[in-house]
Amino acid sequence: MNKSLLLRLASCVTFVFFVHTANAQLGCNVVDAGPDVSVDCDNNCTTLEASIIAIPLQETSSYTISAPSCPLPPISGGTPTNLIIDDRWSNPIALPFDFDFYLNSYNQLVVGANGQISFNVGLAGAFNAWNIDPGDLIPTSDSSFPLNTIYGAFHDLDPSVTADPTQLNYFVDGVAPYRTFVMNFDNVPHFGSSCNTTFFTSQQIVLYETLNVIEVNLIDKPACNAWNDGLAVVGLMGNDLTEFAVPPGRNTGFWEATGETWRFIPDGNPTVNSSFEWRDETGTVIGTDLSIEVCPNQTATYTAALIYEESPGTFNTITDDVIVTVDDQLTVNVGGDQEFCEESSYTMTADIGNIDPSQATFLWNTGETTQSITVNQTGVYEVEVNFFQCTGTDSATITFNENPDIDLGSDFETCFDEQVVLDASPSNYDPSLATYEWSLNGTVIAGETSQTLVVTEAGTYSVVVTVDNCTSEDSITISPRDDLAVSLGDDLQTCPDEVQVLTATTDETNVTYEWFLNGDLIAGETTSSIEISVPSNTVGSQTYSVVITKGECTGTDDIDVTLFSGAGCIISEGISPNNDGFNDCLDLEFLANRSGSFSIEVFNRHGRSIFQQSNYSNEWCGQADNDELLPSGTYYYVLKFETPDVEYGSVKTGWIYLNRDSN
Repeated sequence: MNKSLLLRLASCVTFVFFVHTANAQLGCNVVDAGPDVSVDCDNNCTTLEASIIAIPLQETSSYTISAPSCPLPPISGGTPTNLIIDDRWSNPIALPFDFDFYLNSYNQLVVGANGQISFNVGLAGAFNAWNIDPGDLIPTSDSSFPLNTIYGAFHDLDPSVTADPTQLNYFVDGVAPYRTFVMNFDNVPHFGSSCNTTFFTSQQIVLYETLNVIEVNLIDKPACNAWNDGLAVVGLMGNDLTEFAVPPGRNTGFWEATGETWRFIPDGNPTVNSSFEWRDETGTVIGTDLSIEVCPNQTATYTAALIYEESPGTFNTITDDVIVTVDDQLTVNVGGDQEFCEESSYTMTADIGNIDPSQATFLWNTGETTQSITVNQTGVYEVEVNFFQCTGTDSATITFNENPDIDLGSDFETCFDEQVVLDASPSNYDPSLATYEWSLNGTVIAGETSQTLVVTEAGTYSVVVTVDNCTSEDSITISPRDDLAVSLGDDLQTCPDEVQVLTATTDETNVTYEWFLNGDLIAGETTSSIEISVPSNTVGSQTYSVVITKGECTGTDDIDVTLFSGAGCIISEGISPNNDGFNDCLDLEFLANRSGSFSIEVFNRHGRSIFQQSNYSNEWCGQADNDELLPSGTYYYVLKFETPDVEYGSVKTGWIYLNRDSN
């Protein structure tokens, strides 16, 4: 890309030096004591932080670079340069003070339309080169980068687009020997038809008298890559390529900046003696560091002072003041409102920060005058504290409450045959003032938030009852009963096809019955008794069971029913007592089982009684009363029933043959 090489004729321009004073403010004070501050009576210490732009008359052989934050000087209203031609250096502009730049002192300068100040006044009225290549990094010998020049920021601008003579203006601010020269580039268009209607730069270059500090304020510097790749650079170049300074990230390149300041501070050898000190209102030096802690008991003014030797034996002092205001309100804290549950007392303390309590006075609305008091009644408690001219008060409401008194009762067992209701009503509060949260086995029961709970299943129930901030919890375990007792009596022997009645005996009421035979439900049997009979061909025992149910509780019992062995429920007409285990005795157990108690008397063929037995079952095995074994033969018996037998009535007689021959 090549700019048109047509000569741009410049009209003769007369530059008039103008010292701007109206509303002009120095960006940052040479010495800044910091902003005024306020402190409390009970926390009256604060740290003052002073700052110094630079030590006056420091050698300018080199510079350090910082990025301060200071109020900016006005961008408009200064003396117009009348520089309305593209790529042109201005006529010389006189400085009202000497300014040192890389060990040379200057009292005039020229301004480049492309964002530079140069102390080489030989450039005045000449072509201000615009072309920058990506490799033109400061320091560079490229012809577009003259020596003894401040680049801030150097990029191709075109003031001829608007032809406003005030776009490039300057003014001097402050009072000697700490004045500033401010060079403004106010909304100057960029060069190129693709750039000059959209891209405008506002920036400043500021020179500080005596301090020899340089500031570049990039108020708004966009970048348009449609011309010269949008390249720009900020930096200094001195007498040769060994003297330069460039902020980080601001060497030649494509970049943008808004609200950015770079300060170049001389850091060569000191040329004068200098010192710093803090002074109180009496002028007494209270510190020599930039940072100092002060603790005034009343509002006070402190002075930051920079003292330097302006000439041999002549000292100058630059000062700035900061006011520390002490607020007469004392901060008192008694801890805020408190609510307690099951507490009998509470100790309140009037906290007054780092103030020595022995130097303060305390007065509570209870009449007590100590820093701490102990209270045991609900109420509002207030304290007034005095410390010299400072006064402060604080109060708090102290509330003593009880935890809700609840009792769900002792653990118990139930069959849930009747409604079970748990009641968590607190005895010491109106139940309507409480909230309730019920849980079953540790899980909150959704929707159950009333004082009572209807229980329909076993488990551990708990409730949390809250009144205000006080909470109590109780729990109860409800289990199904496991002691429903029912009895079918002893195991039973019966005769084949003989009807027997099984009866389930229980003390429980309102129970239901289910009957089972060998584990199978007997349909239709739902009363406490059942009639049974065992067929003659049945082998082994038959197990009858009954299950009684009451709510969720059950009880069960069973009985084994077997057929009588031997003759099978008939009175035998013969026995053979040979100890073979078969038909050795007259077995009448079936009669005892069927009819209850009866007696037997045995007679020989001569009618003489030889054996008698009450409550007979199967005891006669062919022996006499004296246990003498009887001989084989026919014998006679008489059976007498206490309760008439269904078959034989009250008395049964008969004969039986005793066979000893098998012995």
